[in-house]
Amino acid sequence: MKQMMTPMTSFFRHLRNIRRDERASDALPMRMVVAVIAIGALVVLLYASISLLLEKEEIHAVQTVISEIESHASQMSYGGEGSSVTMDVNIPDNTRLVMGAIPGKEDEWPSDARNYYIEINRKQMIGESDASYSNLMLNGCVVLEAGPHVLNLESVRDQNGKIFIALVDKSQS
Repeated sequence: MKQMMTPMTSFFRHLRNIRRDERASDALPMRMVVAVIAIGALVVLLYASISLLLEKEEIHAVQTVISEIESHASQMSYGGEGSSVTMDVNIPDNTRLVMGAIPGKEDEWPSDARNYYIEINRKQMIGESDASYSNLMLNGCVVLEAGPHVLNLESVRDQNGKIFIALVDKSQS
């Protein structure tokens, strides 16, 4: 009688052949190394993209603060001296905002009083304003470190008749 091959018999024969064939087990360590390298590269790329996304979020948050200060300061500057506005702002971590100066030339105030710069993780972005910024004593720029601040903006006139927006951090007093 002729013996018939069933699909299961063929399957078991195939499994026995795989067990005897050691090519797959020899290649396993190399496949694991390739998989670890590929996963490592993906993790590095993921970390880089998340870091960039967080930095963009910090930049956006600081630009929102600057926009708010700028809108009040430009109106106050055009209105003349005597205006005052108090506002709450929050500067993100790893961020510093300097109003009335450009990087490295903070001592040259008032020549750069219409400028400001943002420093985030040692990267600097410079901007120009419609208003001129100063501290309350009218002798220098204003530095805002990371954290919450209660700012009082006052439009004041110096001895030469120029209007400055004096920034006073009430939360530091």
